Amino acid sequence: MRIAIVGAGAVGCLFAARLAACHQVTLIARRSLVVRAIRDQGIELTSPQGQVTRHAVAVTDDPLSVGPQDAVVLCVKAYALPGVLGTVSQLTGPRTAIVPVLNGVPWWFLYGRPKLAGGERLAALDVDGGLAAAIPFAQVIGGVTYVAVERTGIGRIHHVRGGDCMFGEPGAGGGARSRAGRLSAAEIALAFRAGGLEGDAVEDIRAHVWTKLLGNAAFNPLSVLTGATQEAICADLPVCALARRMMMETQAVGERLGIAPVMSIEARIEAAAAIGAFRTSMLQDHLAGQQLELAAMLGAVIELAERLAVEVPTLRMVHALADLRGRSHGD
Repeated sequence: MRIAIVGAGAVGCLFAARLAACHQVTLIARRSLVVRAIRDQGIELTSPQGQVTRHAVAVTDDPLSVGPQDAVVLCVKAYALPGVLGTVSQLTGPRTAIVPVLNGVPWWFLYGRPKLAGGERLAALDVDGGLAAAIPFAQVIGGVTYVAVERTGIGRIHHVRGGDCMFGEPGAGGGARSRAGRLSAAEIALAFRAGGLEGDAVEDIRAHVWTKLLGNAAFNPLSVLTGATQEAICADLPVCALARRMMMETQAVGERLGIAPVMSIEARIEAAAAIGAFRTSMLQDHLAGQQLELAAMLGAVIELAERLAVEVPTLRMVHALADLRGRSHGD
């Protein structure tokens, strides 16, 4: 299978290292510095057991030289998607499966669903409709991963824990059926399993997106505000109670959308605590001075809450605090 992975961050490098063992994989990086480093040294991967391995992976900053792929896996920040649309178009043919594996609510979430007031577009994620126009919905396969991974340097990553990856058809009917002649969710899941990751095709990918969001919407911004790991947040009773309240509000929005999470709030908290002293992706971004993914993890939920007339005061408060914290970084 010809697979391009767009984004050379922690998750992108992990996927590239694993999938390259059995597929023709090309990692698409934005910076020439990253391309040179990975070409020269490969990807250094530290496993959850502490084993260090090095993986040779094809890498380029010129997607036009790669051409159309069987699958394009998007592993960039949600706010960076508009900046890679040109890259995606150069990697995509009419039968290419486009697999966004993103944090938070994806831009395609309302497409193919019963219409809500305000339409299918989420303004927090797709301001001018450019994402929907550039990426054909029929070619999208929804993706969710629970992998905990940290970037320790250019092409150097620590796989802390987990490996679950779920894929599903976001169109009408769901299931594992292929559309427009492209690969199916089941075939993408099989490709990931062949690479040593835990890939599964699921009936309702939106339920899995929302289940992961329950934790992301709470733990990520709270970790930025406190500087604490997921384990520390869960162990602190008042802060964990705040996280639980945020998760309850997020779940209420999902229920209004007709989405039943596949894991309870208490189980989601237990799963987060079990990861241990792990810095959330948003905390890692904050410490690196990078933009925060607040729009995908909180902004889109608040937008949906407004359209569905659901009260989410805790989400609004934490969003405002985390947004100011992110904008004032380094001041």
